[in-house]
Amino acid sequence: MILDDVDAYLGRFVAFPSPEARHAVTLWAAHTHCFDCFDSTPRLVLTSPEKQSGKTRCLEVLDLIAANTISAGSISPAALVRCLARQETPTVLLDEYDTVFGDRPTDGSEDLRGIINNGHRAGMDYWRCVPPKWDVEPFSVYAPVALAGIGHLPDTVVDRSVLVTMRRQAPGERAEQFRRRPHEPPGRELGERLATWIGEISHRLDGHEPDNPLEDRAADLWEPLLAIAEHAGPDWAARARTAARSLTARQDAPESLRVELLRDIRTVWPPGQPILAAAELVRLLRAVEEMRWAEHKGNGLNPRSLSQFLGRFDIISHKKATANVYARSDLSDAWDRYLEAPTPSVEPPQGPQDPTVEELDEMDLLRKEREQDTADAFLF
Repeated sequence: MILDDVDAYLGRFVAFPSPEARHAVTLWAAHTHCFDCFDSTPRLVLTSPEKQSGKTRCLEVLDLIAANTISAGSISPAALVRCLARQETPTVLLDEYDTVFGDRPTDGSEDLRGIINNGHRAGMDYWRCVPPKWDVEPFSVYAPVALAGIGHLPDTVVDRSVLVTMRRQAPGERAEQFRRRPHEPPGRELGERLATWIGEISHRLDGHEPDNPLEDRAADLWEPLLAIAEHAGPDWAARARTAARSLTARQDAPESLRVELLRDIRTVWPPGQPILAAAELVRLLRAVEEMRWAEHKGNGLNPRSLSQFLGRFDIISHKKATANVYARSDLSDAWDRYLEAPTPSVEPPQGPQDPTVEELDEMDLLRKEREQDTADAFLF
C-alpha cells in the first residue's frame, strides 16, 4: 500500500513524537495531491520548544512527496499571492515561521497571516488593490500550506491547523541521516506513486463524508485526511481516527494568553468570595511565582491590562464606592465555556483534631461537676 511506503519513508528520516503524528503527516502529504476535492485544506504546523527537533527535516522530506511544492525560509505576502495564483497551485512549505510571527512580528506578518487563513477554505479570496489603476481584484489563495518553527503562532492559524509538536531525539531515538542526492530519487518516486493512487480514487473523494470522531472546525480540518484514509482500507481508517483524536486533544493545542488568564483567575479566586477588587485580583495573580503575570510585558499585569484581557469575553468590572470590582458570577460563564471542569481536589484523611477552647471549657466544667457529685456522696 502506497500510504504504508510513504509512512515508512517519513519515519526513516524524522523522529516523530508518536506514530499518530507520523500518520497525520503521511495523510497530509497525500491530501496535497487532491486538496481541490474538498472544501478546506488544513495547515500542517510543525512546532517545537527548541531547535534541532526535526521540523526542517520533515519539510525537506515532504518536498519530495507532496504535490508541486515550493519551499521558503521567508516569503513576502505579494510573492506568496502570486505563487498561489499560478495555473498549477503549489504546496507551500514555509520554514522558520517564528521569524515572521514571533515576539516581534515583521512587516507584512498580518498580511501573510490573512493569506494563510483565507487559503484554508475554498472560495475565500484575498482582495487587494492592484496598480496602476488600483482596481480591486480577488486572488485565489486556496492551497495546502505547511509551516515549521519554534514557539508561538497566531491563534487563528493554529485553529486551522493539524498541529504536530516535535521534540529532540532521545539517546535511543536515532533517525537515519537524510542526504538529498541519494535519497531524492526514491522520494520523488514515492511522490509520483502517491499522485497516481490519488488520481485513481479522486472521483470517489469528492463529496465523500468519512466517519469523523471530531466536531466543529476540527472535524472540517480532518475531513480530507479521514476521507483518504478510508479509501486506503480499514487499517488506515482506524489510524486516522486515532491520530485525529490524539492530535486535537487539549494538551496538544497551545493555550491563548486570554484563556491562560481565565484559568489562572479561577485558580487564585478565593473560595466563597462573590466579588473581588480589580487591584486585589491583580495582586493575587502576580503573587504566584509559577504564573507569568508578575513579569507580563516587563512591568507586570495591572488593572488596565486585566480589563483589556477580560473585555474580550464581555467581562467588565463594576464601580463601587471604594474600588472597581469583578463579580465571580460574571466570570463563571466564561470559565464554563472556555475551560474544562476543574479537577476536584482530594482532601487527605484528617487525624484527630485538638479540642477547641470552648470544648476544653465544657470538659473542665463536666469534670468539676463530677468531682462535686463524688464529694457530696462521700458526705452523706
